[in-house]
Amino acid sequence: MIDTASSFTQRGVIFLTLVIALTLALIPMSVGLAPWRPDWPLMIMLYWVLALPHRVSIGITFLFGVAVDILLGSTFGIHAGVYALVAYFIARHYQRIRNFSLVHQALLIGFLIGLERSLVFLLEYYLNDAQLAPTYFWPVLSSAVMWPWLFLILRKIRRRFAMK
Repeated sequence: MIDTASSFTQRGVIFLTLVIALTLALIPMSVGLAPWRPDWPLMIMLYWVLALPHRVSIGITFLFGVAVDILLGSTFGIHAGVYALVAYFIARHYQRIRNFSLVHQALLIGFLIGLERSLVFLLEYYLNDAQLAPTYFWPVLSSAVMWPWLFLILRKIRRRFAMK
């Protein structure tokens, strides 16, 4: 039997980390550092899909992408669809990816964030005639560099609350 209070607390922890991710995506940064901002929402969502694929599904990822679309002011549904696509890959191969070293996971996360940014740009280009800035793909590198630390912090939180 699953403890209801414990299950509620665990859902609350996941929700809180996702709210923190959205906050990190919106915090103002200096002009020099802003292009290097890691893709916090996608990285934290991918961690939960990787760690708890039975609890954080592709549907939740889609809804989270809708929240990102609303908060960032992008075309409605673009981040939602792309987040769901990237989360599908992680959910499909989570057992294999869990066995990767942190360096290999970071490279994979960098690739997936590059794929996400490419698809978002292409959709924005075709729908809104967006222009590609020279700094558009810099978050791919910063996200890959931040992944090992984010992974270790979220794993510690997951273990602290005995999330399974």
